[in-house]
Amino acid sequence: MNVDTEVLRAMLRLARRCDDADEEAIAVRIGGSRAAVRAALRRLDARGIIERRGERPPRLTMAGLALAVALLPPQAQKKARPARRPSRAA
Repeated sequence: MNVDTEVLRAMLRLARRCDDADEEAIAVRIGGSRAAVRAALRRLDARGIIERRGERPPRLTMAGLALAVALLPPQAQKKARPARRPSRAA
C-alpha cells in the first residue's frame, strides 16, 4: 500500500477512537516519517479527501470517510457500519 492509503486508514482509526489525527500520531500509526505524512496530507487535501483548518489537526471529509472505509478489509467494514435501529412496529 502507498503512504496516502496508510494515512487514510490511520486517520480513520484515530477518528474512531476520538483522537486527534495530527502528523505525529499518524506517523506512529503507519511507522513512517512526519515528512512523508505531511506530503501525503498535502496530496489528500488537494484531492478534497481531508480538510485542514489553520492549526487544527486534519479531518476526513465525507468523501474521505467513505474512501477510508472502502479501503478497510471486508471484516473491518462490517464493524464500521452503524448498527441498524430496531423497528418500532412491535
